[in-house]
Amino acid sequence: MMIDRRFALVVLGGLLVSPVFGAAQAQPNFSAYTDAEKETLLLKGTIVSTKTLPHGVTKPVVAELRLDGVTHAAKVQTIDKVLPDFFGEDGTVLPSHDSWRYNVAAYKLDRLLKLNMVAVEVARSFHGVPGSFSWWTDDVKGEDAQRMKENWTPPNPEDFERQRALTKVFDELIINIDRNYGNILITNSWRLVLIDHTRSFVAYPKIRNKENLTRCSRALMANMSALTAKSVTDAVQNLLTTREVAALIARRDRIVEFFKEEAAKKGEGSVFFQ
Repeated sequence: MMIDRRFALVVLGGLLVSPVFGAAQAQPNFSAYTDAEKETLLLKGTIVSTKTLPHGVTKPVVAELRLDGVTHAAKVQTIDKVLPDFFGEDGTVLPSHDSWRYNVAAYKLDRLLKLNMVAVEVARSFHGVPGSFSWWTDDVKGEDAQRMKENWTPPNPEDFERQRALTKVFDELIINIDRNYGNILITNSWRLVLIDHTRSFVAYPKIRNKENLTRCSRALMANMSALTAKSVTDAVQNLLTTREVAALIARRDRIVEFFKEEAAKKGEGSVFFQ
């Protein structure tokens, strides 16, 4: 789903300038906020105004939240519907869903893997309907789609390519069928932030696209290898079904084995990085 980042909040000289809500207020340095602090604001912040974004299939809502004098925006998604069946390359046919639950599950798994690339997400009802509230990313330079269109050059190309490689590994692990250049954000410090994971976690136990698995960090390999059905379930709680967790662990096994085989053929330096 592509979101026009012209609606993003911008912090200038300690003032929060919001094209969405037209507000200008003194605000803290959100870059110093911990995940826990962001989660608290997302969960407990009072919704003072909302605006429906004109882009995206699911028509997400941006909510202005306020807690203890601090104001920040969140993207709200309550989508929860059945998609057309998923067809694996081996002929497997499986049910597929578009659900807010997967947004929160992707965030929980990202932190379990210590990637820290997915925007903070919490489960919170909106007008009585279960949904996800996502921290509206601060200090956004633009979407990856804009980078490609305008031919931006990263200040550190190797670091940027490593982030892209990690994104692809993560997407294969959660079997994200809807990654596009509009839901990869680039901050002004050239850090990638991943959003919109509502079409993920199909209970397919195999790798969907091996072509996406080019390189991987040693840290991610170690953290993926350490995953267990229990550790994943403890992290995501009831956001994923037992079958979805089992499929994720099976994909993990195949991804880890794939990278080991690639390293044996091409050399570890060609496949793994720090």
